Amino acid sequence: FTVSLSEVSGRDVSLDYATSDGTATAGSDYTATSGSLTISAGQTSGTFNVPVLADGLDEIHETATITLSNATNSSFSDDSAIFTITDDDNPPTLSIADVTTGNENAADSTFTVSLSSASSKDISFDYATSDGTATAGSDYTPTSGSLTIAAGETSTSFTVSTLSDFTDENNETVNILLSNATNSTISDDSATLTITDDDDPPNLSI
Repeated sequence: FTVSLSEVSGRDVSLDYATSDGTATAGSDYTATSGSLTISAGQTSGTFNVPVLADGLDEIHETATITLSNATNSSFSDDSAIFTITDDDNPPTLSIADVTTGNENAADSTFTVSLSSASSKDISFDYATSDGTATAGSDYTPTSGSLTIAAGETSTSFTVSTLSDFTDENNETVNILLSNATNSTISDDSATLTITDDDDPPNLSI
């Protein structure tokens, strides 16, 4: 930060400075800093530094305030400045895991959607089922909706209901698709629900 005089003075000019939190937090986003600064006679400016602390969290740009006080041999025309910390972390990615052992007599199969890392922002997305070899309405209940992973969390889940029948058949599949992510990107947008048939084969007689 540069503190400037409006013109050269023949006397040393001194002042105090201190940081304070805005949306940024001292100790996690920057190092709280205070001290005294002297602009020597004949000079027109002086500088001091405020350390920024690195993290890997995707977040909004944050601010702190610098306040000047206790000037000697001068007065203030502007005694405060805003320090903006620009976030440079990539947003986390979303992925969904397959459920490979769904049972047709089970009421629900649970799908987990995970973030690659936590975010300081809420992450939202849409999900929807579609037929693979299974048929909506006879093998499973079609499902769609929107979900949010709250800031600081790394996963959420939803369920797809399977429908029981008594027909001996092949194992069948349902497709799950993620879309419309906000504050994130999707690294794996699809999963498969495999509905395992549990009916005995029919008997032959003559």
